[in-house]
Amino acid sequence: MFSKFIKKAMGRVQLRKLMFVDFIQFVAIMFRPRTFVGLDIGSTTVRVTRFKRGLTGPDEIVCLQQSLLDDSRDETREVFSQQLRELFEKNKLFGVPVVSAIQTHRAFSRILTVPFSDPKKAAQVIPYEMEELIPFGLEEVVIDHTIIGVSEGESTALVVAVPHDRVAEHLVTLNDAGIDPVAIEPDSLSLFHFCRYARMQLMQDVVLIDIGASKSMLCVVRDGKLKVTRSITIAGDLLTRNLLAQTKGTYAEVESAKQDIVAKIEKEDTPASRALHEFLTALTTEIRNTIQSQGEVPDETDTQLYLCGAGAKLKGLEDYLTRELNLKVADLPDRRLDFANKGEGLWDGAYASSLGLAVRPAFWGHDASVNLRRGPFSVPHQERSKKQRSWMKAGVGVGLLVAILFGNFYVDYSAKETHLQELKSTLSKDFRDAFPEITTVVDPVQQAKMALNREQQRLSVLGRNDPAAILFVLADLTAHLPEDRILEINELTVEGEKIAIEASTGSFESVDVIKAAFTQSELLVEVVVSDARMGSRPGQVKFRVTSEVKHE
Repeated sequence: MFSKFIKKAMGRVQLRKLMFVDFIQFVAIMFRPRTFVGLDIGSTTVRVTRFKRGLTGPDEIVCLQQSLLDDSRDETREVFSQQLRELFEKNKLFGVPVVSAIQTHRAFSRILTVPFSDPKKAAQVIPYEMEELIPFGLEEVVIDHTIIGVSEGESTALVVAVPHDRVAEHLVTLNDAGIDPVAIEPDSLSLFHFCRYARMQLMQDVVLIDIGASKSMLCVVRDGKLKVTRSITIAGDLLTRNLLAQTKGTYAEVESAKQDIVAKIEKEDTPASRALHEFLTALTTEIRNTIQSQGEVPDETDTQLYLCGAGAKLKGLEDYLTRELNLKVADLPDRRLDFANKGEGLWDGAYASSLGLAVRPAFWGHDASVNLRRGPFSVPHQERSKKQRSWMKAGVGVGLLVAILFGNFYVDYSAKETHLQELKSTLSKDFRDAFPEITTVVDPVQQAKMALNREQQRLSVLGRNDPAAILFVLADLTAHLPEDRILEINELTVEGEKIAIEASTGSFESVDVIKAAFTQSELLVEVVVSDARMGSRPGQVKFRVTSEVKHE
């Protein structure tokens, strides 16, 4: 009874907070563009949502789509750009600010925790922390982050990095169609923007799943805050390929038949149903692992599921996932999505991603957003609207006035600041003398603590006091590896007594052979292979091996 009362009270507090945020947003949009276009480019279809924020009446949402690829799937970039241009011209979308998405699997995204609650200090450290996790230098990537949590002097951030050539390729394709987006962000993050617009944060815990043709996107929201976004390759095309391998039908026949097959999975035992069961098992496993990575979910949970994307139209899929994952089906608490297309058509969940992109800049103070139009790809100053430039000039004038009024105060402050800087300089010099390997000094005290902790962990690696112990473990693993198998080690992680290896080989059979070889090692226990999947090159299989070192 008491827990229900607490939940109701928290719900009322959350509602009042949303009302206040809505008021601030209403004031903010008076001085910025009210109409935006969200552009979601898939492997077979491009979806466009034009969003116009209503001042006194309801918002206007217009959803459009254009099929890009035929059955032969041999379209060129020029043909795609021409089709995209015609779609924008036909619907008079040129001149409206566009937010586009880059595919999440083409970017490097990580959840990082840094020991700073100050956003400025966190922003200084995050790029260097990210550089250690990507195979590129900072000068080769566009990087941005958003703080998704702050607690006890630490900040948790979603960090996204994309190589320059991929951003340039994305912009060239859009520029060929006459489109110059004002922002670019990972497509999976658009689900969080959609969640906020649909007021799903009132549900506290939501799992949003967008099933497309070549990929599926996952977004986990807890307590109204973003926790994780992911993109996986388990999607509609994979199901189609599995069905084609088990049946004799054509691609078009399989695409048409699979719409009704989910509901029959428990009623039939055919090659097609077995292929479907394999697909659903893999999809359910990935979703469950993503949810559990953010903490254990109890049996009696308030977590709800919202299924969207073109793949959500498979009959029986929603019932299957809610049953297997022990989740409830999410009902949109807001009525604003009941009608779209100027109130003429029913809302289609396939446009959730493009709507999320369109509403992203329409909300002031969005607490989780990333813009990859940075550095050499920033929007030029002269392309900003006249209204934005006028407000910038007014802001400069106010700033000068404030500077004059507080001139005397600044003189005293400057003297004290000079003394403080001298102390900081001395502290930084001592820090550099003690830790010459650390080139970037932000907070010497905190960084010194971190450096000492790392040295302690290094000395106790794998539960031993000898740092060279890892070499004996690796030598033992190498001795057990079969000589007739190719193994490429992409990443080796050692944490305490745990070892994680990300590698690639030539086939799934080789994965089983390599696992068996690792199992024969007398130094390892609990050898587990996970995340085995086809790589980007022909004949390449990527996988992950985790294990623990035996206690001596």
